[in-house]
Amino acid sequence: MFVIVSGLWIVIRYFIYSITRKDTADKAVQVELCEEKVKPIIVENHTRPCRTLNSVSVDDCPPLYCHRQKCKVKSVCVGRKENKKRPAHYCNKSSELIHTTQEPKMAEAPTNFTEIRKANPNASTWLLNAMNKPAQTTTNQMKEWLDHIEVKWFDEANANRAAVNSQVSEMLTRHFGVASNPYSVCIYMIERCRDFYTGKTTTLSFYIMKEFERWTRHTKNKMDDLLTQDIRFHAFLMATERHMTLFDMAVKAFKLRHIGNDYFLPEIKKFLEKGKHKEACHCAGKLGLQGHFSMEEIILPLLLQDKVNLVESYVIGNPEQQKAVVQLLDHLCDRETDINRVIESAGVQNVKRDKLQKKTLSKLAVRLMKLYQIPQEHCPNISNARGVGALKYLMYKRYIEKTFGSGSWDEMVKNAVGENDFLKEQLVEQLMCYNDLAEAAKWAMIYHLGDDKLPHPVREAKERLASEQPGDGATGGWNDTGGENWDDDCYTEEDLKKYYHPLRVPLEQITLVDTRDKLKACVARLCVPGTVIGIDSEWKPAFAAQPQRVALMQFAVTDQVYLIDCATLRSTLTDQDWADFTSRIFCNEATVKLGYGLETDLSMFTKTFPSMKEPLMRMKRVVNVEDLSKQIFGDGPVVLDESSLLSDGEDGGSTGRQDVEEGEVAVKLYTFSKKEERGLSELVRQCLGKPLCKVEQMSDWEKRPLRQAQIVYAALDAYVLLEVYKVLTSHARQSGLQVDLEPPVCAKWSKLSKTDKKKAKAAGKRLEPRAPPEASRPAQSGPPISPHQLRVVVDTMLQGLGKHLRSCGVDVIILEANDDHEKAIVICKEQGRIALSSGYPYKMIRSHVGEAMCYSVVCQKAGDQATEVLKHFNVKVTQQDIFSRCQVCNGDEYLEIPASDLKILYDRKQQLEYQKSRTKTTNNVALSSMLGSMAADGAHFLTQYSVDWGTVTVVTSGAPLQVEAVHKSKFESVELFYCCANCGKVFWEGSHFSRVCDQFSHVLSLDDNQTVYDQLRKQSS
Repeated sequence: MFVIVSGLWIVIRYFIYSITRKDTADKAVQVELCEEKVKPIIVENHTRPCRTLNSVSVDDCPPLYCHRQKCKVKSVCVGRKENKKRPAHYCNKSSELIHTTQEPKMAEAPTNFTEIRKANPNASTWLLNAMNKPAQTTTNQMKEWLDHIEVKWFDEANANRAAVNSQVSEMLTRHFGVASNPYSVCIYMIERCRDFYTGKTTTLSFYIMKEFERWTRHTKNKMDDLLTQDIRFHAFLMATERHMTLFDMAVKAFKLRHIGNDYFLPEIKKFLEKGKHKEACHCAGKLGLQGHFSMEEIILPLLLQDKVNLVESYVIGNPEQQKAVVQLLDHLCDRETDINRVIESAGVQNVKRDKLQKKTLSKLAVRLMKLYQIPQEHCPNISNARGVGALKYLMYKRYIEKTFGSGSWDEMVKNAVGENDFLKEQLVEQLMCYNDLAEAAKWAMIYHLGDDKLPHPVREAKERLASEQPGDGATGGWNDTGGENWDDDCYTEEDLKKYYHPLRVPLEQITLVDTRDKLKACVARLCVPGTVIGIDSEWKPAFAAQPQRVALMQFAVTDQVYLIDCATLRSTLTDQDWADFTSRIFCNEATVKLGYGLETDLSMFTKTFPSMKEPLMRMKRVVNVEDLSKQIFGDGPVVLDESSLLSDGEDGGSTGRQDVEEGEVAVKLYTFSKKEERGLSELVRQCLGKPLCKVEQMSDWEKRPLRQAQIVYAALDAYVLLEVYKVLTSHARQSGLQVDLEPPVCAKWSKLSKTDKKKAKAAGKRLEPRAPPEASRPAQSGPPISPHQLRVVVDTMLQGLGKHLRSCGVDVIILEANDDHEKAIVICKEQGRIALSSGYPYKMIRSHVGEAMCYSVVCQKAGDQATEVLKHFNVKVTQQDIFSRCQVCNGDEYLEIPASDLKILYDRKQQLEYQKSRTKTTNNVALSSMLGSMAADGAHFLTQYSVDWGTVTVVTSGAPLQVEAVHKSKFESVELFYCCANCGKVFWEGSHFSRVCDQFSHVLSLDDNQTVYDQLRKQSS
């Protein structure tokens, strides 16, 4: 039986060999050289060095492998002398150099493929291309590569995952570089990984795809000619067959998003047929094929399933699709739309009905309208819903908070309603809800609403008002410019002086700056040395996604208030004019600029006039009064004498208190709303005795001319800062408070807001890269310093840099994520540390501490940043400095505790945890008795290690010893532990030390091989 099977196998092999040999020979005969001799050639391999074949003579070359059987010189032979029977096809795919020879007097052979083509113009394209191609990567080679990688990856004995990743990365990079088609190799390896069907980011298949995507980015477009439609289609199937974990990287690596990639559509439609709308959405969005699908195919099912995040990613960078999505939501918000019928017609499973309420959909639509900046006229239903919301807000401000004057109320209502007939009727209905029939009748007459659209009580009120008013009954005597005052219950001038802080500057000293000449005179006054300037700004409240722009800037000095009319000057001044104006005012070191909540004002300045951003980053002596008041008052009660502040001796006004009989408690005549009891108004009350009147805050600041009430309000908001600052500084000096009277303004305003980032992402735009830092001063000269001599404070953006520097022994304070940049300035001044920052925050810090006390980091990666800083400050790092500081708290003192004693402390900590968490049980009693003998010897923990046995804390700092973070197995494998005396963190000598040494080997001095552990052991001995 064995003989029969062997015979059949030999026959089959001979048959396959004959077919292959004939096909290869036919291809070799395609070259037609006529009577002309082919120049000698040398075809070099593109992947690795090759050896030269022996010369082939005419007699040695079989006729089958020659281009012309009767030629005098067999010019090109692709067979080997040592193996004449091997087909030419195999030689072409070999990795060796093919060297053909002719007569001894032949000229030197060209080595460049272009020269070969020129030397052999009559040669066929197939042969020359075959000579130019690198050796074909065989399946056995790819299998061998993958086997080696899997052995390394799945080696459970090697627990150092970082080292394994590095080794596998090197192997993959090497294999991709030598492969004839790296794209095919990548697909082969991923599909044959043993964890290919596991959709996790920790698998080998994911790591191969990740490394290949990185490798293709570095090779750029050099391999694009190898990307065929078949390979791309195969890659698509590979990345979507079982899970979508690899898909995003596959799109980038195989460049699946290209013109004419609609051959993926049948596969995407298969997802839809199977009800996999999530996968179809992801594929179509990443491949740019959204235009081939309707809203009902992908978008509507995802909305019904409450997968809004997928919808947003699907329409990124596609304005038409974004508009269609918002319009679809607008249709669903229509009162006549039946959501249940929509669900039934869609035929979608797992519908989230609780998320399909009209109110919920309306909120989603409003958010997307803002995000995609869709004009409100495209979405009438949503616009109506937003308009009703705006009206309800205005009603609350007027009737509940009572913070509206008659003028501002009318302006804001007209802005909110516009020309929308639906909102005109809603305005009347909302006013009826507050039982204000007179106001409802007023607006019904202003908007000429017919009686058929008005409730009966409003019609009666309208008739009474029409009969009482002279003139045209159609309008009732009210128009846009005048009419009866409908706010008789509002504050009078006497009320404002009695209850609110007044403006101390006459109206004649308030200047509206609306021309170049007036602006020039304004700047000249504001730049007088020693001037203290109060700064504020106003803008029109936004309704229905209206853009917001600064309409008015206020600059107040002791004898004058300037109102910069931005709405008028916007069309007169150039960008350079605004930049020069900003530079002269805000960058003037001879003046002090005051503001309250300046971050918002500065952000609006740069949003309205982008040219102002650069000079604002260099502003000097700008004080946020809000921060200064917090330093003085804190969160506790007001420290000023309010009884003296409440009296208004200058105006002879009321003290704000009633006359009370003896023994009774004095109470205030008036109360303040919740809104007035915070912000600048509350600070003014604390410092000056009365709050600010904010009834004009919500006004149409772009309407010209400004009303007198608006002018007074705007001037007061800026001028009152001068009064408050005077009180604060005087109180700080009299109380002997050690506070910075000119605290810096944080630079958060200079960063893009979350909304701006979302809008940029939705538009498919890349955010502007961070401004490159200015060239830092040259590296320090002189003798090198030790890491302990370098004391720095690291900005919030460079926390990774701070950790790397701390691991090298540098004294580093790292700001937390929620800390302001101004904290770095305070630490820099108080402790004499060098501030490390970059970009705009660096400029701001430099303006307060000087260039000598700060450094702008240029590199992007944390490791490179650490190397840059160490080289710049000429820091000499030795092995003794590595880990000489605690990585958690920056402490540089350690307690050495042997493993046996630390194990006792570990058990003691467990006992304490048991006692805290539960009542003593039998097991707890047993544990206590077991550890009772240890307590007798606990005194030596105090004397030898400075550790309190009773609480397991460090005596010097009171920090709990963090022994619970140590795994039990470490007590057997580690002999000595090092505990931070400051925070109680436990360390031990391990492989991490050698990795850090390797990372900084290029800056590490090897003069002294002693490590920090050797030094500590030496000190203890």
